[in-house]
Amino acid sequence: MMNKKIYTTLILIFVFIGTGFCDTLKILSFNLNGNYKGHRLEVSELWADDIITIIKQSEADIVLLQEVYIDLIKRSDTPYFKNPKPNNVLDYFVRKLSGYSGTWKYLTSAGYMLRKDMTVDGSKYISGNKTQNNAVLFNSNKLEGIDQAKMLGFDQFTGSYLFDKNSVQVIEFTDINKNSKFVVINVHLPYNNWENAERDLNTLEKLYSLFKLKTGVIIGGDFNTQRQFLTKRNFDNVDGTKSWYYDKNFGLPTTISTTDEESFKFYNDYDHFIFNNKIKEETIMQRLGIPVDDMSFYAIRIGNNNFYNSKDFFDRISDHYPIIFEFSVE
Repeated sequence: MMNKKIYTTLILIFVFIGTGFCDTLKILSFNLNGNYKGHRLEVSELWADDIITIIKQSEADIVLLQEVYIDLIKRSDTPYFKNPKPNNVLDYFVRKLSGYSGTWKYLTSAGYMLRKDMTVDGSKYISGNKTQNNAVLFNSNKLEGIDQAKMLGFDQFTGSYLFDKNSVQVIEFTDINKNSKFVVINVHLPYNNWENAERDLNTLEKLYSLFKLKTGVIIGGDFNTQRQFLTKRNFDNVDGTKSWYYDKNFGLPTTISTTDEESFKFYNDYDHFIFNNKIKEETIMQRLGIPVDDMSFYAIRIGNNNFYNSKDFFDRISDHYPIIFEFSVE
């Protein structure tokens, strides 16, 4: 007769393996460049399918998207907000992703993003059009996500945390397996307006401070700001800098050349992850699918497609390249 203690241990091992329990999660950030006509579901279903393939290959559990093109419906009660049309590209994404390692859901800033410029206390806040929505996709078999937009006043553009476009998202996640909570902030900060960008960074720091002592916090997205400017501020960790970066003062270049037809050329380290000390970085932030110890490569493979130069990738995918890192919540 099998020893009871050994039998119990075998049962626990079986349950552990059978449930697929894992302490780590992966988060991916990707600016889809919705302003470029070819980067829309309405124009190219192939483009949308390539984005889905990228997400699947990444094995990400959370995906932060910026510049998502979504058609909108006018509202009669306010000129400042519009509602997203149903059956939009995000519905397409989660429908195609669901069945792949779980059921997927999304949360988006599209319903509360500013659609008309607004002045508050003498400061002008710039609006965004239907090409610039933020969205967070997540695997709902692993995570529960609650949008904090109403609590923070984003839905009425009130309160202490006002941003250009009002596209910043704050999502409280619960890891279902561990019952641990953490906050993810998805950003797309101003471009070509340093005064507004500086104001938004100050607001982002205040928002970060609201959560950082209480829970794990990850801020990800397109900051339109080089890493050297972020390191001068009061965030605990920025990008998990390692020696293989080009320079200790700079992050990982992720914006690509839109004209290079010979090779991949990267410039501008605008995409970042920022996280507090309650988040443990298990794998250093990296460009998806490019080895961190090899800065030279000849092609990027997405599904059955090879992309041999920046121009080809831009025409089909985006002018940004996705970043990802693996983490656990302490």
